[in-house]
This record gives sequence, C-alpha cells and structure tokens, in this order.
Amino acid sequence: MLPFILVACLGGFIVLLIARDAWRIRRLPALDDDAVSQVTPCVSVIIPARNEEDNIARCLDGALDQFYPSHEVIVVDDGSSDATPYILREYEARFAGRLCVIPGRPLPPGWVGKCNACLHGAHHAGGEWLLFLDADTAPQPALLGALMAFVERNRLDVASVFPFNELVTWSERLVLPVFYQFALTAFPLQKNLSVEAPANTVIANGQCLIVRASAYWSVGGHEAVKDKVLEDIEFAQALRRAGYRIGLATAFGQLRVRMYHGLGEVVQGLGKHAAAGRRASGWRAFWAVSRMSLTLLAPWLLLAFGLAQAIAQPVALYAWLALIVAALAGLTVLGFWAVRYRRWYDLPEWMALLAPVGWLIYLAIVVRGTLQVFFKRGVTWKERVYS
Repeated sequence: MLPFILVACLGGFIVLLIARDAWRIRRLPALDDDAVSQVTPCVSVIIPARNEEDNIARCLDGALDQFYPSHEVIVVDDGSSDATPYILREYEARFAGRLCVIPGRPLPPGWVGKCNACLHGAHHAGGEWLLFLDADTAPQPALLGALMAFVERNRLDVASVFPFNELVTWSERLVLPVFYQFALTAFPLQKNLSVEAPANTVIANGQCLIVRASAYWSVGGHEAVKDKVLEDIEFAQALRRAGYRIGLATAFGQLRVRMYHGLGEVVQGLGKHAAAGRRASGWRAFWAVSRMSLTLLAPWLLLAFGLAQAIAQPVALYAWLALIVAALAGLTVLGFWAVRYRRWYDLPEWMALLAPVGWLIYLAIVVRGTLQVFFKRGVTWKERVYS
C-alpha cells in the first residue's frame, strides 16, 4: 500500500506546485496603452544591431512610429557583415534628424559584444531615460508611452517587460515556452514583483530594458557587466544592489519579438543562456530543473504506474485512489500549459501535450552548452565565441 500512498502524495504535491505557478503568473502586471504619463522626459531608444538584415527594418519602423512625443532613436551597427549597414543608411537618409546611426567601436578584450555596443550607444544618448531594445523586437506605437506611465506610476528607476513571442517553426514552439517558464522558476517571480526585492533574485529582460540615465551611469553603465553573457539579469542586479527600484511587467500588446529562427539558432542561443544562467542563478538553477522535471515528466509516470496497478488489482480501492490523484495531477499540468500556450504565444491548447518533449529537448541543449564551456570550447553567438 505504501507505493500508492507515495503516488498520491507526489501527485498532490504537483497539483500544489502548478497552482502556485499559475497564481504567481496571474499577478504579473501588464503595460496599459491607455495610461498617460504626467511628464514626458526625453527617452533615448538604443538599438544594438549585428547582422540583423532580417529584423532591423521592422524594429526601426516601430521605434520611429511611437506616439510618445519626446524620443530619439540611436542604432549601433556592431560590425555587421550582411545587408544591415545598407538598410541603416537607407533609413538614416529617410529619417534625417530623427534617427542616428553610429558605427560600433572595436570589441575590447574580455567584453561581450552586446554590452560593448549598448555602452557605445549610451555615450551618444541625450535622453533622461535610456531604452535598450534588441534589433529583433517589433515595438508597437504605444510602447514608450505605456512604459513611461508604468515607471512613473510605480516610481521606478528601471523596468523591463516580457514581450509577445512569435514562435514559427516547430523547434521554437517546442522549446522556447519551457525555457521561459524555466527562467521564471529559477528567479522567484513573487520577489521580482516587489521593488524592494533582494538583488540576487531580480530578473530582467534585455530585449526591452528602460533605465533612468542617472542610475545607468551611477553604476558604470554596461561596463559593470562587460563580460556577462546574461547582461540583462546581471545589470538589473547591479542596479538593485545600488538601491534602485526595479519593475517587471508583460507587454504583449506593445512589443513583439521573434527571438530565434529555427533549430540552429535555438540550440546556439539557449546553449549560451544555459551556460551563463547556471552562474547567474546559482543553486536556484538546479532547483528549477528539478521542479520543471517533476511537474512536466512525473505526472505521466505516475499515471502509467497507477493505471497498471489499477488493472492488476481492480478491487483495491487505494489503487484507484492513487490513479485518480495521478490523473488529476496530469490534467492540472495540461491545463496550466494549455493556458500558457494560448495566452502567451497564441498557439493551440493541444500543444500542452508536447511540453514534456520540449523540456527534454531543452535539457539536451543545456547539457550541450554546459559541456562546451567545460571543455573550453565556449559558446558561439553572432559569429563570436564566448568562453
């Protein structure tokens, strides 16, 4: 009877974990298009771009089409070898006075390319606020106004958002949702929702990060995290240690992004994140892996065990009770992921069935990235190798 008690207890524990995750995610604030900032300080939008010929036009169209009245757009061409420089020259000619394109500076030893480009762009910025946008994002016209209303309402010095993720290929759809959930599990979301969060629990998203210029320079700008691959999280934590107030929200209606294009970029990009994230999150990374594995894989093992025992012992009440608890755990997990796929990614609910497959693929990518660093091969991104 003991195995059935253990099955029931584990199934109940999984239900509680998923219910807690759902509650935490529902508490995330969202940017509001209708919110109006009482003041409109100048915002410098800084876009580092390296080999972004497929993305940069969409990003610039959105950045230049903002409703917010006082902003400038600065693009740093970080040594692109594709058609990005040509596209930037074309846009600079069309939007003279509104768009500033600057060539990137040489990459100093020990620096990560994005940090170098962001700092270089910040040196050319004149705004009271600095908004760092990735070149693969697509800002909607209300983004800046909604961001400024959010930081003003909450008296923040720093804020970042979760955009709507466009997932096109099967590799993106399988792996990226579980990766984002892993990040939210590794960094305790309930603490992130407090502006007084301990520094080592803070998470930020460098795809869209706005910071008061005075706060940015007080910690040395991106030079403070010059060698960090996960520069967004490390930089937000540095700002929190300096006493600045940090906020987090969703921006599904104000910002879209397609982070990777196909399996190759998914493997490269998430391998880079995995190797660096293990250091940034410490023991929480191992806890997050254990918890995600428990909630995504264990219910189906419990269900198989309970079903086999119920068939073998059809008159044993405790066998059927264990099966019911296991089934409840599985349905709870499916329901949670069905809602996530629909609301966060606009994908069909039935894809929740594939979440365990995506998790196993992600674990394989994590192992690959970790081994690359362990054997001194480093991880590659944007044709640069980081050890």
